[in-house]
Amino acid sequence: DLPTDVQETGDCVGASMTDVINAMQCIEIALGEPEQFEQTLISYVYAYSRVIIGKNQLKGGAGSVGSWMAKTVSTGNGGCLSKKENGVPAYSGKLSDQWGDDKKYDGISFRDYIDEGDDHTFSGGARITDWSQLRDGIINGWLGTIASNRGYTMKPDSDGFHRPRGTWSHQMSIMALCDDPKQSWVGIKNQWGDQHGRLTDFETGEPWPVGMLRVRREDFEKKHLTRDAECFVYSGLNGFVDLADDLEGLLI
Repeated sequence: DLPTDVQETGDCVGASMTDVINAMQCIEIALGEPEQFEQTLISYVYAYSRVIIGKNQLKGGAGSVGSWMAKTVSTGNGGCLSKKENGVPAYSGKLSDQWGDDKKYDGISFRDYIDEGDDHTFSGGARITDWSQLRDGIINGWLGTIASNRGYTMKPDSDGFHRPRGTWSHQMSIMALCDDPKQSWVGIKNQWGDQHGRLTDFETGEPWPVGMLRVRREDFEKKHLTRDAECFVYSGLNGFVDLADDLEGLLI
């Protein structure tokens, strides 16, 4: 249940991506990578995707595009930015709005941090078009994002699942998957805080993180694995290494 900034403006593409980046750091650290956890900044990836990859096509409005974000965090592009980087402003909707229109916020531009950000990119990633691809990616420790015009109920039904309802352009992160012949589902994380009811694990009864939705496979396939949706998974994050630890290793 990682710390997360609650989305304050139309920067869901950035908010979901930082959720994935933060969680991927934890997976890699748990697997023995010599990294330290750094919470990353929504506004940086959001701005880079709109301004650099999207060539400022959405200037004056809000939002971004899932495929633009996929390019943002890929090798050779903007990567991601630690919130602890020198002089980085705290997250706010105003920061995302200003940077997302290629404007300075308190005299600071997102462009000032591109050299730092592009050190932290994913080495692998793929667009997902069917269930087996998504299943294999999650099983291998990859996490993903889903951008679409499909919505879900704000609260789960009595059986613990959120149901498809409504249409709006939005991106969320994919954090879990169960592939079971009796009942398969996807665990999706939204960035609106504690708005969706607290789910519990079917097997252990332990609470899931804030903002999680549990969606049946058939609903996810019908609404999200479609031509008008953008589902990506990511792997091989070049994370954050503590400089003191790095130097100590070199000295030894």
